[in-house]
Amino acid sequence: MLRPASVLALLIVAPLVTAASDPRDVVTRLYAVVQAPASDEAAIPPSLGDALRSAVDAQHAYERACTALAAHDEKPHMLDQSLYLLAPDRPDTVAVGMPESRGDATWIRVDMAVGDYRWTDRVLLQRQDRDWKVMDIRWGQGGHLIGRLQEFSAFRCAPSGR
Repeated sequence: MLRPASVLALLIVAPLVTAASDPRDVVTRLYAVVQAPASDEAAIPPSLGDALRSAVDAQHAYERACTALAAHDEKPHMLDQSLYLLAPDRPDTVAVGMPESRGDATWIRVDMAVGDYRWTDRVLLQRQDRDWKVMDIRWGQGGHLIGRLQEFSAFRCAPSGR
């Protein structure tokens, strides 16, 4: 026979076992790194879903290859800003909303501003194993992260006339 204290302990611990991370915390950590002046983007990949992490890794490899092909005095084909933002400037303020859950997936609204310019992105997260992972970012200005990575890598780097 189970004692009431044992049942209460199971009710408290069970939700912790099913999800080791909170989706809002994942998004808050992501945007804290993105917003920081000296962004440590190496801290981001653990919060990304498998497909998005692979796409970001491929983007970095692509940029390294373009750099190797460019002449010393040429700028290689690469992104000059954070992959995770459509806006060229890092936000001054970031407000992470509450999850809009639908089973193992959720959207989280992120309101940002630089000066008087404001925009809202939406982050898609999905449960992978026990953790919530970022699967894509839909930018308020239009477009989304995975689409941007695909479009950017469609340009073929070619050796320059060194």
